[in-house]
Amino acid sequence: MVAGSAQSMLCAFLGLLSVVACDELPMVFRKGNAKFTLETLETSCDGNFVEYFHSVPNAVSLYTFRVVKLAPAFTIDIAVRVRKTKRVMYKVDNVDGCLFLRNPLMNRIFGSVYKRLIVNGSWFSCPIQPGIYFLKNEGSLEMLPSFHPTGRYQVTVQMKMPNSGGPFVMQMMWIYNIVRSQ
Repeated sequence: MVAGSAQSMLCAFLGLLSVVACDELPMVFRKGNAKFTLETLETSCDGNFVEYFHSVPNAVSLYTFRVVKLAPAFTIDIAVRVRKTKRVMYKVDNVDGCLFLRNPLMNRIFGSVYKRLIVNGSWFSCPIQPGIYFLKNEGSLEMLPSFHPTGRYQVTVQMKMPNSGGPFVMQMMWIYNIVRSQ
């Protein structure tokens, strides 16, 4: 089990990343003596269950993806790693995606971030039907934890399906840097 402060830190990571993830990179934000630089956001998909996953042209902080096969069940994996050494700072695997969608606010880490991703109040539910979907990338800079260590990091979020032969059906990967001034 992960300690409460680590859960809070992950929630803050994901929330902050959702704030700054847009087409104009790198983006730099400051909070107190911390400088957060989002170097890159990469989205990818398997092409089999999800045909595409990318930013919407001429729209700030809006992403779209197309599900081409029914998704009756899926899991979510999240990992926060030190970029250089790949040392895992936080990792959670096999979160039941459908259980989470039934009650997203039950989980403090994912619930608050999920609320910020929803477009026009359109909550997802299982099974996820084939179609075109949108996610918004909004949040609050206030979510940056004051105790975040300095360094370069990578946050990877993967959605997986049991009947997919690939490592994931959708993936988001943020690479960012935290620097503290004296």
